[in-house]
Amino acid sequence: MMKSWNVAGAVIVAGMLAGCGSAPSKEKVAEALKPIMPPSFTINSVEKVNAFKDVYEVVVAIDKQPTVLYVDSTLKYVLSGSVVEIATKKNLTYETQMKNRSTVSQQPIVQLPAATPQKSK
Repeated sequence: MMKSWNVAGAVIVAGMLAGCGSAPSKEKVAEALKPIMPPSFTINSVEKVNAFKDVYEVVVAIDKQPTVLYVDSTLKYVLSGSVVEIATKKNLTYETQMKNRSTVSQQPIVQLPAATPQKSK
């Protein structure tokens, strides 16, 4: 009886450790995203999202503009959109975008003149 508990305990611990693996490499993420991304994209970072099991935040540069995506650990799914912590109303995606914005050269904003309405004839 004691032996079966030891085996069951070992299986549970092994399962827990399997879920604690390291983030997928930039190369693996790039290969997984290749079919849905433009040719000139690069992976800037891959970080574990602590709030979710097996979800990783990926900062992708498309034409040098940072974009935040989320992938699962199997690299079968990609999520696009904001992750917001309800209790604090903190937009985690926005925070990552702002951190990565400093890596992009700040280009001056060009303001276009207001359109003038045309008279109908």
